[in-house]
Amino acid sequence: MGGWVLVAAASGVWIGVLLGGLGDPLPSAHHAISLLASGVVVLVLAVAARQVVGPGDEQAARRFALLVMPVVLGFALMGAGWYELHDARIRASPIGLLAGHAVVVWATLDSDPEAGTFGWSVSARTDVVFPDGPQSGHAVRTSSRVWVRGSGPVPTPTTGDRVEVRGLVQAPDGPFASFLHRRGYAASLTATRIQFRGPPSNPVLQVANAIQSSLRDSLSRVLPAREAGLVMGLALGDTSRLDLDMEDAFRATGLSHLVAVSGANVAMFLAPILGLVTLVGLGVRGRAVVGVAAVAFFVLLTRAEPSVMRAGAMTGLTMLGVFLGRPRSPPAIVGCSVLGLLVMDPSLAYSIGFQLSVAATVGMVLLAAPVANRLAALPKGLALAAGATLGAQAGVTPLLLFHFGVVPTVTLPANLLAFPAVSPAMLFGLAAGLGGLVWRPLGLLVGGLARLPLGYLEGAADRLARSPLPSITSPGGQIWALVLGLAAVVAAAWWLRSGKRVPKRAVLAMVMAVPTLLWISAVRAGPPGSLTVVFFDVGQGDAALIRSPAGASILIDGGPEEFTVARKLAALGIRRIDLMVATHPHADHVDGLPAVLRRFRVGLVVDSGCGGDSPFYVTFIRAVEASGVPFRHPPDGTALRVGDVRLDVLGPDRCYSGTNSDATTTR
Repeated sequence: MGGWVLVAAASGVWIGVLLGGLGDPLPSAHHAISLLASGVVVLVLAVAARQVVGPGDEQAARRFALLVMPVVLGFALMGAGWYELHDARIRASPIGLLAGHAVVVWATLDSDPEAGTFGWSVSARTDVVFPDGPQSGHAVRTSSRVWVRGSGPVPTPTTGDRVEVRGLVQAPDGPFASFLHRRGYAASLTATRIQFRGPPSNPVLQVANAIQSSLRDSLSRVLPAREAGLVMGLALGDTSRLDLDMEDAFRATGLSHLVAVSGANVAMFLAPILGLVTLVGLGVRGRAVVGVAAVAFFVLLTRAEPSVMRAGAMTGLTMLGVFLGRPRSPPAIVGCSVLGLLVMDPSLAYSIGFQLSVAATVGMVLLAAPVANRLAALPKGLALAAGATLGAQAGVTPLLLFHFGVVPTVTLPANLLAFPAVSPAMLFGLAAGLGGLVWRPLGLLVGGLARLPLGYLEGAADRLARSPLPSITSPGGQIWALVLGLAAVVAAAWWLRSGKRVPKRAVLAMVMAVPTLLWISAVRAGPPGSLTVVFFDVGQGDAALIRSPAGASILIDGGPEEFTVARKLAALGIRRIDLMVATHPHADHVDGLPAVLRRFRVGLVVDSGCGGDSPFYVTFIRAVEASGVPFRHPPDGTALRVGDVRLDVLGPDRCYSGTNSDATTTR
């Protein structure tokens, strides 16, 4: 029972943090989703009450509920107060008061710089701010998080490095301002120059950076670029060199969690270390100290992302409990970890990654073992894998539908198919990288073995990304759907953990409902009765789908958002695009097409042939080449036939060069 009380305390703090921010300029829907996401643990307390006190003791269940309610309320009040203090420190930051001024900042990077469409960005923590330049002698010492962005090549400094940044302090507005404020940023800094001032002051972080850099370089020498990037993602959650097509294929199949650090990564890192110290003969306390230190080092090595911090905290607490002879239940570990992390950084409550990580963990705690027990006909290892996958997916599905609007149904088979290859790919890949540091031929030899499971994972993700299986879709932002989803998870957990059989009437209702749902899906996916044109709402941009009675599907443009059109196509039950047309290379027409190419089977892609050098068009061309789809530039006057649909190309006959009134002929 004590574990569930900790869960209640963590939930109360989470809710209090979110309630403390209700007065801030954030859309109400975002408050609601965060509030309901944090309440996922509170909802399962009803399940816990039935389990921890026994199925027949109603009085004890009521006592448990009476105990939990004041715990949640009290910790919610403390969470709200803690958020207000945190928020006041951010608003009082000296750099936030310098909006509109050019400054020089000495800072420490909180993350690795990341390339974007129009430049790069990085998170940093200020040490000293010079409002009038270092020569003036006017320095303000402050420790505030700032979001630094700039144009040009990505800077070479990495996490923990000390830098000097010259730039303009800005007070962002709109949704981006809300994002920055929720994550604890005092200001945004548009950099004109960034210079390296020195390595991290923390020697442990210096070692972690050196190990990651050496491993990355070694892998690039013993494995092809795609496989080397995948190993870094599998082992350390480093997706900086992960191939974009592969990353989207993993996302489309629900395998993206494989390149995000989890408890399995921490366990694999710890196992050889603890084995070594056991052989040396260290006692229980010594092993505990070494284990906790190793977990802390692994968190630094993997850049302390929210999911990494959650996994590290849970692993550390679990290990301490075992070594000290006082093992704790999974609810106690989850509750204590979340509670401690929110106290350290209240802004984690607004992190989607943290929400998903906690929801997946809670889903596994509630459902993994009961589902595995119900799958007794399967081999034990496969049953446990299926139970863990189903539990994690059940926990995150309501959040995914709200935040992103789509959940692929291919996720479960994809994870089961990937499960046997994940550990060999990671272990052989790491062994190849470490072997390459010692002797390159050794690394190449082991790398040859690693390429087998790595290639299997790549192939499985690529093929399943274009699977004909439908996706579960939602318009997104629907709170009622989120509430129903969470209620369904709670109901499933209660039924599975109770060991009761499903009532015959419920089985009959499900049997009758499934054909109805399949029929509705089939009607939605089938061809329309007449020629139909669907104009997608993509904001500033264009995207339209033409469908014919004979089954032709023609997509014209993809809008300005990366995944919007792909999600809308999935919602319509589309499985294949016969013809994709990119009318011209502007971002509001082609930015959404790469995701469609990666997730749907496409017969032919055409555009005007009047390309450009914009990053959006370059990304589109790369996606076309990677997909292997035929690519044509039909001249004006060409007639294209797609099933029972004929399209006549009306132009252009020439392409505007942008230099004078004359046009430059492209053919």
